[in-house]
Parts: sequence; structure tokens; C-alpha cells
Amino acid sequence: MTRWNRRILLPTMLAALSATIGCLPHMPGTPDVQPSLEDTAWVLQSLGQPGNLTPALENIEVTLVFSGDSQAGGNGGCNAYGGSYQSDTDGSLSFTDLFHTEMYCMEPGVMDQEQLFLDALLAAERYEVVDGTLHITGDGMVLALSQN
Repeated sequence: MTRWNRRILLPTMLAALSATIGCLPHMPGTPDVQPSLEDTAWVLQSLGQPGNLTPALENIEVTLVFSGDSQAGGNGGCNAYGGSYQSDTDGSLSFTDLFHTEMYCMEPGVMDQEQLFLDALLAAERYEVVDGTLHITGDGMVLALSQN
């Protein structure tokens, strides 16, 4: 093969390969870029183990608000809570220094749901937004929240 042919053939092959790869569908196992959580607000829809989510209690709004200064907080259904969070568009998520008020609520199930919710936040490892629903996962727990 002459030098002239190599100079044309190699760039042409690389361009064709790049075009082919660019047209491939999303492959399972490759990470999706997730939207930023900064300055968003969410309401709990369900929680539990993967494949076995329990709907959130009716008439009890559990909220999660992410601020732009790496702070998160909201209402757990009975008590206010807050703390720091770290997230990245690769889907990693963690909460630290969570605190909450310590009121007691009489409604059946509210305190149990709130404790599960706060435990799931502390165990959070990943997040994913699918069809407008924020899924937070970690340590065998899932929180599903809709944008507020």
C-alpha cells in the first residue's frame, strides 16, 4: 500500500467507525447522565425494597428539597429534617449530617414511614430520574418521589 493510500484510508476508516459508534443505541450497563438535583423539590410517592414498594400514606406529605448550596431538607411527614448532600450527574448521591425535630405524631404509620424515609436517605448511594420520578436507592431501599 502506498503512503498516499494510507493517508486517505486511515482517516476514512476512523471517520466511518466514529459515525457507526455514534449511531448505536444506548447499551445496557453504560451510565446515563442524570439531571442536577440542585434547586429541585420532590414529594414521596412510595418507598420500600426494589420490586416491593409501598405507596406513601395518604394525606401525609413527605418532601425533599435540594438547594444549590449542597443542603437538603423537608418534612418527613411529622418532623422537619435537613442536612448536607453530595450528588453528581453520574447518579451518585449521599446525605450526611442529617438532623430532624423530635415531635410525636399520633396518625397511624406516620412515625414508621418517616423513620424508613430518613433511614433510606442516610443509606442513599444512587439516584435516577425516569419519566419525572426521582428514584433514590441504597442498602436495599428505594424512594420514589415526584417533582413538586
